[in-house]
This record gives sequence, C-alpha cells and structure tokens, in this order.
Amino acid sequence: MKRSWLLGIAAGLLILGGLSAFLIGGSEVGGSITIEGPLRVGMECDYAPYNWQESKSTDSNFPISNKEGCYAEGFDVQIAKLIAQRLGVTIMIQKIAWGDLLPALKDGNIDMIISGMADNKDRSALPDFIHSRNYNAHAAEYCIMVRKDSRYAESSTLADFYLASIQGQKGTRLDAVIDQIYGVKHVPPVDLISEMMKNLDSGAIDGVVINVESIKDYTRIYPSLTAIRFSGSDGFELDFTGVCAWFRKKDTTLMKAVDRAIGDIPAETRQKLIKEMEEKNIDVSE
Repeated sequence: MKRSWLLGIAAGLLILGGLSAFLIGGSEVGGSITIEGPLRVGMECDYAPYNWQESKSTDSNFPISNKEGCYAEGFDVQIAKLIAQRLGVTIMIQKIAWGDLLPALKDGNIDMIISGMADNKDRSALPDFIHSRNYNAHAAEYCIMVRKDSRYAESSTLADFYLASIQGQKGTRLDAVIDQIYGVKHVPPVDLISEMMKNLDSGAIDGVVINVESIKDYTRIYPSLTAIRFSGSDGFELDFTGVCAWFRKKDTTLMKAVDRAIGDIPAETRQKLIKEMEEKNIDVSE
C-alpha cells in the first residue's frame, strides 16, 4: 500500500523569484517528497560505537528489517531516529555489508545511508550520489590499535610503525591511510571491522587503523589491546571532515530535508549520544 510521507523543514520556498509552499499537515513548509512506505536506512551494523547488531530488544535499539530477531544499536541508529522524529516519518533499518551500501542505494533498495560513511574526496566525486552535512560529534581522528605486549605499544608517531603489519577495512579510509606509514607492511584489507580486530587479537597482524570513538568499545571487548593516538603532524592526514548521510543524486529534496534535520540536532546532543554509545557493552558474538 502506498504511503506518502511529506517532509518539510522551513516555512516557504523561494523558486524563480516567487514564493512556493507545500501544504503538509495543514502547515506551509519548504519541501516535499513521496516515499513508498517507511524511509529505508542502510547501515553496516558492525562498527561500534557507530552501529552494531544486538539479539535483544531494548529501549534504545531498533529492529533490523532484513534480519529477523536482530536489532541495530549505535550512534548512527540514534541519529537516524532523531532525523525521522524531526521529519515526522517512520524508518526501516536494513543491515547491508559495507561494500554493498552504495550499490544498494544506487539501485533504489534503500533511500539513504547512515553508517559512519565519510565525505572523503573520492566518494564525494562519485556522480551518482550526494551527501548531507556532517553529523559526527567530534572532529575526525584515526588511531592505531595494537596488542599491549607488542613492540609497538609505546609508539607515538607513524614513523614508529616501520615494518609493522597493519590492516584496515576494505573500501574505507581505515585502509587507504595505511600507505601514509613509511615502510609499512600493508596487509590486504578485510570486509568486516570485527574480522580485523580478531586478527589483531590473535597476533596475526601488528595493528589496525580505527576511529578514536571505537577505542573504548574494542579495548573492552579485547582487553589485550591498546590504542596509539597521535599528535598533529605525527598522525594520519585525513581528506574528509566527518561522517554524513548519503543519497542518490536525484533525491535532492530528501537530502535537503535530512540535512536541515541534522542541523537541528544540537552539538551537545550528538556529543552525549556518542559518549553513551561508547559506554555500552558490545557482544562480539553477535
């Protein structure tokens, strides 16, 4: 059954010198869009604290529509819920492997991606997609996680990882930035964050690249690991400013509505949410 969700943010829209408005719920607002059913949100559900999978329903997680009996939790989930609340729509979260997210969006299987996806220069140049403003709580920062008993545990600069075997996630900047380390042994990337963390914990590799927001979660899951953070020019150079919601290029109206909704979420709220998600216990077995 077709269900129309009309999304609006500001009062009035100036088009070609004339004031054009759409009636939504008896109010004049500045944009509209029609969607079949709920707003379908794609996310990886495998990268704490941004998104992960749980087996029991809680007051804060959300059902995964394509994985019966499973629930999505994390910062991305909370941001998606706040966006939906501000737009007055319902959402449906679909778990999709990282490498399949953009193809799923392009093919129309989902309406948007909210999955810790950064606005790096290569992705932003793709002709089929557009993105919202950043919704991250803090400035982007990468670190390297190592085992506490590793020779690299006292490192403080990227140069200290000469000859280290480092791994990242396939198709992400977590993998691409590894080549900034002089003399590094760049291990072939893996599809899942959880997979590279297990490789590190087992001693198969010397380190992995990770967002600093993930430190608490993965050191709690793997007590044998520690994180190396860098100061200024001693660390990675990042070609992006943060994480965004992603859309098909033709869905400009939806993007603008979501963009304004994100702008309405105070920085203090985002900072509180990421801290809450960092403190949650993650079940690595899920």
